[in-house]
This record gives sequence, structure tokens and C-alpha cells, in this order.
Amino acid sequence: MIEIALRNIEKYYGAHHLLKGVTFEVQTGDRLGLLGRNGTGKTTLLNIMEGRTASDAGEKMLRRGAVVSLLEQMPEFPPEYTAYDAIYSAYSDLITIKTQMTDLEQAMAQQTGSHDMLQKYGQLQQAFESREGYAIEDNLRRVCVGLGLSAELLATEFTALSGGEKTQVVLGKLLLKKPDILLLDEPTNHLDIAAVEWLEQYLAEYKGTVIVISHDRYFLDQVVNRVIELVEGKAEIYEGNYSYFVAEKQARCDQQQQQFDQQQKKIHQMEMAAKRMHDWAQRADNPSMHKQAFNMEKRIERLEKTERPPQTEHIKARFGQQKFSGQEVIVARNLAKHFDGQSVLKGLDFTLHKGERVALFGANGTGKSTLFKLITGELAADAGTVSLGASIRLAYLPQIVTFKEPEYSVLDTVRCEVGVEEGEARRLLAKYLFRGEGVYRKTKNLSGGEKSRLRLCLLMQNDVNLLLLDEPTNHLDIDAREWLETALEDFDGTLLFVSHDRYFVGKFATQVWELGDGRLTVYPGDYAYYRRKYSEKTAVVFPLERQKRVAATELSSISLTPVSPKPSPTRNSISSDKAAAVSQELESAIEELERALKAIEPRMQQCGSDFVALEPLLRQKQEWENQRDTLYQEWLEINN
Repeated sequence: MIEIALRNIEKYYGAHHLLKGVTFEVQTGDRLGLLGRNGTGKTTLLNIMEGRTASDAGEKMLRRGAVVSLLEQMPEFPPEYTAYDAIYSAYSDLITIKTQMTDLEQAMAQQTGSHDMLQKYGQLQQAFESREGYAIEDNLRRVCVGLGLSAELLATEFTALSGGEKTQVVLGKLLLKKPDILLLDEPTNHLDIAAVEWLEQYLAEYKGTVIVISHDRYFLDQVVNRVIELVEGKAEIYEGNYSYFVAEKQARCDQQQQQFDQQQKKIHQMEMAAKRMHDWAQRADNPSMHKQAFNMEKRIERLEKTERPPQTEHIKARFGQQKFSGQEVIVARNLAKHFDGQSVLKGLDFTLHKGERVALFGANGTGKSTLFKLITGELAADAGTVSLGASIRLAYLPQIVTFKEPEYSVLDTVRCEVGVEEGEARRLLAKYLFRGEGVYRKTKNLSGGEKSRLRLCLLMQNDVNLLLLDEPTNHLDIDAREWLETALEDFDGTLLFVSHDRYFVGKFATQVWELGDGRLTVYPGDYAYYRRKYSEKTAVVFPLERQKRVAATELSSISLTPVSPKPSPTRNSISSDKAAAVSQELESAIEELERALKAIEPRMQQCGSDFVALEPLLRQKQEWENQRDTLYQEWLEINN
């Protein structure tokens, strides 16, 4: 069934023709990846599909009754709302239904309910149940745990949250609303790796349709089954995941280039033949030969031309490098940092050696960015020391890029910080794809990806031998990520980086350091080694692996083993004695399941916000509840 269809969608921003006839359909259950370079109109297209932006031409068709929801970029909540209030607001409609049910219950308790009241109550109850009203708390807990939303964060006023934390809360609210069509714009940007993998699993099980913009290549491979790429204002469709898209796009490009080259060769031959015929006709004074030449030229004009494949511009800059003769690049001894009486880092001891490439992991709020700021000197330690080698030249790309003079243009920023004249600044900016009128834009008005690209432009003008990168790929499109990866492959210095981009981590990390509870754990191997060792330590870690094995250790304390529901005969098909026996058997099974569900609750409470321990318990509870509901239905059939 078609959920949403776009026909020749056009969109202008002033004289800029952004979308030039976008056409495609989205089927029920599709997992669609919307790709394209920054500025090609991906977010605009999501806004058109959701209805908050109108197209200038074309037609959008939506399945009757379908609910479309878009991950909001700037949510608005009452000022007194906590993060919990914000995420719980996903259930505002269900709470209204529940309130109406309660009012009717009270009214019917005071007097004999009329037929209309009973009918209304039945309708409300059916709506409440069909929309999982009785599973509100379980669903809420599952999403909060999966996204890493701790009890402390949920108790915080929403306005006091960081931008990333707000995005996590709003994403949770959107997932709980469960719209028919879920529109996600860079949902993984502020999630740690565990939360990203949980989200992959959640979307794989999601009953609705999902359309997602993402630059996370691993995420796209796990989630999407179709890809729409926006190229020069048009939609190109690929029936597969991201890996299929990459291979198929290259194959299409190669085929188009081959067709273009063959046609150009043929056109050249025809043009040369027509030219020779004109020469011969002129020398021989033969009008008929001129006519044949003119006919050939008209044939060339009438040819349906194959367009040359779009030529993607790539950044071609590299890091300047400074030699370092020592071996110890960063040395920390008993390094500690506190904020508002809370210990963030508790006596860290580590040494980063020359040539090492270390990925720094840790959940949001564990102090990764704080550690970077201590290394660069932006923050002072409360105890201990951290020092750099004598000839270290450091370059630091922070997670949130800012500039000293936000009112300066891109051009003026480069001229001031690099110390070059306008012509040289323009040539330098062109290497980083800042051209034309774009060099006059104020740095405060640049997108996140453009700010990162400009900061990298400035960093790469200096000779360095140590790079600190805090989420370097967060706002970069896939082409820019691949450029950065190429530049880092040529970099011979030492690298310490924070990243949730598993492709990037897998490509560069030779070690993984993990921050947790203010301490540092070192895994002396690459990302695959880290996954293996961490998984061995915790029994179950990554959601995708959870699908393949059960966390038996987490369920071992629950000795109850509820029976699986078995189909029961109806009362009409068995004798009264047999019906009573079957009814008793069902009642015993239901009681056993109820005891199991009661026993699992304390275990879930003990887990708190520990996603690793809680997830298998949630799954077990859901399974037992489904079994109990099935047995209830069979008991009703026997006893009615």
C-alpha cells in the first residue's frame, strides 16, 4: 500500500531552484534512506512530506488517515516541564482517553449506567487498548533506557538540558507516539554507540514506515531497504541498503560515462564527416553534397544526448605535519576534575605514545570533552597533571565549532587567522568548496557541517603532530567524511578522537579507551577487539547481538518458568467436566505467569538506567504478558 507519493515536487528559495521535479512513492513498511550532499534539499523534502513546508509546484498524496511525524529541531514545551514531562507528553491523547474513562467509571458507579454511557465507555476502552494504553509505562521505560535517558536527566528541567540531550528527549517522545510515517533527520547525531544500535533494533521492529536522513553509513546499512538520493534537484531511486546504493551508483555512473563517451565519439565522427563533405562540395562546386552535409548536421542536432555523469567535487587538502622525536605525546597523572561538587574525572593515569590512534568512548556526560579541554589547557585540573611532549604541535577540533568573530565573513576569517591576502584566501577556500558569494557569508550563519569544514581548513594550515578530534564527522556529509578519512590516512602523527561513527572508529582506532564513572579502561586493540572483550565482560552488550542470545545471567534469579500457552478447545466442543478441568489448568497457568511478572519487577527496578541489564528483562516481561493475555482469552471462551 502506498503511504505517501510525491509527484514533480518543486521548491524555490528566491532564485535558487532547490527541488526540480522530485517524484517517488513510499510503501507501507518501507525503511527509506534519504541521501544527498549538504544543501541538496533533504530536510526541505521531509518538511514538505510532514506538511510544515509547502511545495511551489507538484503534488503530495498521503494515505487517508495516515499520521506523519517529524523529529523536531527546536521543540517548544511549557517552561516548568522536566525532561520526563516532555517525553511523557507523547501520551497526551491517551491520557485524555484515560481521563474520560475514569469520569465515566465514576458516573456509572453513582448511578446505573445508561446504554449510551456503556457504549461510550466501550469505545474509549477499545481505543485505549488498541493504542497500547495499558503498556504506557513499559514502553516509556524501554525507550528511555534504550536512548540512555537516566533518572537524573529525566528529572531535569527541559530548558536546562544541552542541545544534544533535548534532541534525545524529543526523539524518545517521537518514538513513543508511533506515527504511521516516522520522519527522522539525523537521529543518531547525539547518541552514543549503544543507543544507536538500540535505535537500529527498534526501527527494525517498528510497525510503521520510516524515512531517515543520516550520514552514518553503518546505521543506514542496518536500517534502510531503499535509498532515494537527491541529485541536482531530482530523485534517484535505489532498491537496497546503503552498500547496495554505493555499488549500484558506481555501476550506473560507469555505464552513463561509457554511453556518453561512445556518443561523443560518434558525434565527433559525424561532425568530421560533415566537415569533409562541405570541403569536397566547395571544391567540386557540388550543391547536392552540401545538402548531404547539412542533413548530417541536422541528424546530430536531433540526437537524444546522453548527459555526462555529475562530477562530484572533492576536497583535496591534507594536514601539514610536524616531526616529533619523542615517544610520550600526552602524559596524565592522577588527573581529576569536578563540577558543582560532582566528580567527573577521578585520578586518571595514562600515557599516549607517538603514532597511536585512540578512540575515546563513554556515555554522554562521562567527561570525554572535559578531558580534551584539560589536555588543551582550556580547563584547569582540580588535581593531578596532564602534559604534552616538548615538541608537540596540537590541533583541536571541538564538538561544537565556534569562531572568535562570528560576525566576520568566511573570507575575512581566513584572512585574519591565517594571515594571507584576499587572492590567496580565496584559493585556499576553494580547496574546501567555499566559492563565489559563499565566501561572504558570516561564520555565525554557517551550517554545522560548514563550520566543521572551515575549522578544518584553518587547522590544516599549521604543521601539527597531534590531533584531538571531538566528534569530527558529526555534521559532515558522506563525501566530506570520506575526504577527512583520506586526509587522516596520510597523517603520520598521533590521533586521539571521540566518535560515534562506527565506520570511522573501525577504520582508525588502534586502541579504545573507555571513560566510565570517572575512570579510564584501556582496550589495547581495534574496535573489533573492543567489542569482543566488552561483550565477554558483560555477557550481553550490543543490541544486535542480543537478538542472537539470551542474557541468561540476568534472568537466572527468576526461578519461575511459565508454561507456553496452548490452544484450548471451546466450551461447546467439550463436556462440562472437561471444561472445568481445562479452566482450572488455564487458571493455574495464568497465576504462574502473574507470579513471574511480579517477580521480575524488582529486578527491573534494580537495573535503574542500566540498559544492558534491563533490555532482556523488558523483552521477557513482554513475552510473559503476551502469554498471559492469550490464556485470559482462552479462559473467557471456556467460561462464557
